[in-house]
Amino acid sequence: MKERLQHVLKLWWLMLLMFCGNVFAFHAQVNHFDKQLSRQELGPALYFQQSHRALPLEELIFDPERHHAFRLVTEYKKSLQRADQSLWLFTRLHYKGQTPVQTVLHYDFPLADLVQVYSYNREKNDLQLLSSTGASVPFDQRALAYRSFAFPINFEPDQELDLFIKVQDAAVAPVQLTLWQHNHFVLDQLYKNILDGLLCGVLLLMAIYNLFLFFSVQQRLYLYYSGFFINCALVLAILNGLAFAVLWPDYPEINQAILYVAAGATYTCLTLFSWHVRKQQGGILGRFGFYLCLISALLLLFSPLYANNQLRFWGLLVVTALCLGVNTLFALMHAIKGDRTAKTFALGWAFFFGCIVVLALSQIGYLPTAQAWHYLLLMAVMGSMALMSFSLLQNIKGTQQQSLDHQRLANAHLQQYYDIYHNAVEGMFTSTLQGQLITANQALLTMLGYQNLQQMQQDVAKSSMARYYANPEDRVQMLKQLQLGDNKNFEIRGLRSDGSAFWALMSARLAEGDGVQSAYVHGSIVDITAHKQNTEQLAYLATHDPLTSLYNRHYFIEQLELALRSEYKATLLYLDIDQFKLINTTCDHRAGDALLCQISNQMQRVLDNRGILARLESDEFVVLLPHLTSNEAFTIARQLLDTVKEFRFIWQDSVFSISVSIGLAENSDGNKSTEHWLKQADSACFVAKEKGRNRIHMFNANDEELQRHQSEIQWLKTLRQALEQDNFVLFMQPIAAIQQDQPGLHYELLLRLSLPDQGLIAPGNFLSSAERYGLMPQIDRWVIRNYFRWLAQQPAHLAELNLANINLSGASLTDPLFKAYVASLFREYRIPFAKVCFEITESMAILNVHQTLDFISHFRTLGCKFALDDFGSGFSSYGYLKNFPVDFVKIDGSFVRDLLIDPFDCAIVQSIHDIARAMKIQTVAEYVENMEICHKLTEMGIDFAQGYGIAKPRPLYQQE
Repeated sequence: MKERLQHVLKLWWLMLLMFCGNVFAFHAQVNHFDKQLSRQELGPALYFQQSHRALPLEELIFDPERHHAFRLVTEYKKSLQRADQSLWLFTRLHYKGQTPVQTVLHYDFPLADLVQVYSYNREKNDLQLLSSTGASVPFDQRALAYRSFAFPINFEPDQELDLFIKVQDAAVAPVQLTLWQHNHFVLDQLYKNILDGLLCGVLLLMAIYNLFLFFSVQQRLYLYYSGFFINCALVLAILNGLAFAVLWPDYPEINQAILYVAAGATYTCLTLFSWHVRKQQGGILGRFGFYLCLISALLLLFSPLYANNQLRFWGLLVVTALCLGVNTLFALMHAIKGDRTAKTFALGWAFFFGCIVVLALSQIGYLPTAQAWHYLLLMAVMGSMALMSFSLLQNIKGTQQQSLDHQRLANAHLQQYYDIYHNAVEGMFTSTLQGQLITANQALLTMLGYQNLQQMQQDVAKSSMARYYANPEDRVQMLKQLQLGDNKNFEIRGLRSDGSAFWALMSARLAEGDGVQSAYVHGSIVDITAHKQNTEQLAYLATHDPLTSLYNRHYFIEQLELALRSEYKATLLYLDIDQFKLINTTCDHRAGDALLCQISNQMQRVLDNRGILARLESDEFVVLLPHLTSNEAFTIARQLLDTVKEFRFIWQDSVFSISVSIGLAENSDGNKSTEHWLKQADSACFVAKEKGRNRIHMFNANDEELQRHQSEIQWLKTLRQALEQDNFVLFMQPIAAIQQDQPGLHYELLLRLSLPDQGLIAPGNFLSSAERYGLMPQIDRWVIRNYFRWLAQQPAHLAELNLANINLSGASLTDPLFKAYVASLFREYRIPFAKVCFEITESMAILNVHQTLDFISHFRTLGCKFALDDFGSGFSSYGYLKNFPVDFVKIDGSFVRDLLIDPFDCAIVQSIHDIARAMKIQTVAEYVENMEICHKLTEMGIDFAQGYGIAKPRPLYQQE
């Protein structure tokens, strides 16, 4: 009841205001004009107010609060209009003339959905609707048939009139109003029609021109460019109202949606055109920009199907900014990287974009709409069109020139291919499937023995191309393969024109003609006869020894593996020529090679294909006797032994008797390893040599001599691996001065072998094997190198060190490179010579006197000390002692161990000490196992003691 009462009171209040409206009218500025009026902008005295679209004009006029809410348009800020909102414009006009006048009120925004004009005579309190039109109603309902909104108003002399204009639009609503004298307005609209028609005509001409280029050149970018101009002209026609007036005046619903469709199509064509101008380049960023613009343009194109007016307008603004910005940026980037034509096109493109944007903004009221301004814009658009047309023309000329260049290049390539074909090193031909020759190059003619093509064609006409195949079926198989697949390579045995054979590599492919019967074969042929012979020779050398022509190690191992896989009985003979090195040394290597060849022939004669004979290396041969037990193979081994024994090798004036040691091993223990089988035969051969050579030894797993040899072979492998992987460990055992105190550390370096599964192993277990197989020089090098490196990394230990004893083997002393190697280690690690004492075994020193004396002399001069180790073990070396300039004599431990209970040992130790003292050589007693022996040695005058009674060996890095 309360709300209904308020509504009734409000109606009474409005009725009262209608009768007393003049009392409440606000004081508004007046637009004065007279008879001389031609055109007058109403902006300085124009007011605006935004309200709900359902608000009646009466409430605006007679409600003081509403009436006084009008503000000057100078305060108006352009913003989006909502669909439920209206823009009211108010102006007060005063005609000061003395005669009636006909004027036109012009609202220049052709896209407004609804425009209503009301006049209000305050004196008569008369409110009239002069016109109601807009883009949402048919065109014929307009008061004046112009593209924009024009309303005729007639004024009486000295008449003052209030005008209220209601504008509804879901996008923008400009606030420019112009009052025209009727004749001037008609003339102005005529000029605008000419200008807008000319602009749209230029765009359509550009569209037709590019469409013609598309049909002429068949390049899609011209089709996109033509579509862009067509849709751009349509967009401008919609913006200036020309499209509504001419194309669909009776369908205003089309007028509201077609702008967004045309704009979307414009930006779609623009994006595709720009993408093809850049030749679809630009990397990831370019592809992202292309797809972003394309998708945005398509969304705008179909926006009338899913979006309202306000959302469509927002989409238009966003897509316009995005597409124009991105494509302009890419056009400028293309111009920077491109040629002069690209720069000209980009410049025209930029001008065109700028002009179109300015024209569009002027049409919706954001920029001035003066005639001069439009003329300048039209000239700029035409200038940009000229630039783009010039660049497109240059592009066409460039395309035509490229076409000519491509044609000339193609002709040059054809000539080049012709020259290559006829001057190629490999033979080339073309023939039919039936075997008729079409063409052949000079290389093929020469290869087959012809002077010219006509000779070959005559021969082919008689018997077809099959005459050049040693096996005619090869050609039949080749044709079948070509019909099943693509290019094929064949290795064939061919025939020349004279019937001589040769090997060739042929590459062929099948080219289809009009039908299967018209197909032909392209082929190339390379003579590989020499290559084939070399391949066969290489294959022979891969399995044969080049000196003796016997099988080599590689082939023989394969035969052993085959025998093991087949699991049949077989016996292996391992043969080593006795004293072969003697012949090489006495004569020369040519004699040794001749002996190997002659011995090989003798053994082949004895075997007579009963086994596989191979040369492993140097003077070592092997024989595989398949399907024979060791007892059966022993007979053949005896024949080989006797044959070699009876053989006499004659070289120049010398005659040599030759013998051979043979090891025999049967594959009877189920072993699957060729290496193990070879080792068994090798071990048996070694035992045969150990027993005096020229004999046969049969492998027996329980044979002690074989077990010892195999153990040494195993140690050889272990020691080599230890040298490669640094599996040795350095120990030290102190040497104590027992006569007087001696500052600093004094010890002997000892060697241990560290194995993962056995721990530390003493040198007595492996040094004999190392000496037998010549590994001692490598071990001595390892000890000195690693000890010197460790000393260099331990400066405190090096400063405290007085003397370190290092053992050297006899093999190292006889090595001609060992002395230089040790000297280089002293220099590299900067070890003082005076801190090192080299120990040399007495027996080795006596056997290699000259080498030992040379080594001692060299390093003793530099400051090193020397000790004669294990002295007394031979007990015949007193005469040699004075010939060796040593600093220490180490008394053999076998005399020291029983010193307290054996007077003979005591006498020997005392005599060695007395002789050494006479020669000013200090003595060191080894194997001092307790303090009682140490006290006895002190009484005897021995200088130093070493053994478990003094200290046990410990790792070098564990210093107390």
